[in-house]
Amino acid sequence: MQDKLYLTSNSLTCIAEVLECYHSENERYAVRLDKTLFHPQGGGQPCDKGTLNGHEVLHVAQNRDGHVLHYLHVRLPLGPVELHVDRAHRLQHARLHTAGHMIGHLVERTGWQAIKAHHWRGESRVVFLNPKNALPPFLDDLSDRCAEQIQLAQPIGISFQEGRRQVTIGTLGQYPCGGTHVENTSELNGLKIIRIKNKKDELSVHYEMLD
Repeated sequence: MQDKLYLTSNSLTCIAEVLECYHSENERYAVRLDKTLFHPQGGGQPCDKGTLNGHEVLHVAQNRDGHVLHYLHVRLPLGPVELHVDRAHRLQHARLHTAGHMIGHLVERTGWQAIKAHHWRGESRVVFLNPKNALPPFLDDLSDRCAEQIQLAQPIGISFQEGRRQVTIGTLGQYPCGGTHVENTSELNGLKIIRIKNKKDELSVHYEMLD
């Protein structure tokens, strides 16, 4: 069984074993490892960037068998390989993902229910349904509450309950999640709520992370 280290570790480099490498589509090779630090695309988050033995990883995805595959332009031999995950790219999307969770918790406290989220740069948003006739939050008020949580430096915790990975933000609560996250909310400094859209019983909060 492949060890998905990104679920439990924030490390960005390690040595793994190439178990399989085969020609895929678009002149790419799919590489399966015994373990990986690379987060695959999915769960509202893009895949990690980086290298295997110095070769650029073009894409990372999980197949139907649950294995994470790394796509390269070159064929790798079976055996040991050095993994390097791009630090800046990882942090950018970890910040966006954690910010989405924080926004979800804060808006849910006003009676809305988070149903989906998208944590891509330039497209980040959290979508809610209104099961309790709740009023939409004001942008300035939500921004102030986010700033308060950032100031508190709430810790981000990872746990597993009945085989499901849970991500907890301090006292705000937890969501089941397979994505990458920062260590505490102080790393979300630069979060900006761009706009709040309320259409019928669906609310979407759009945000970005300033560098």
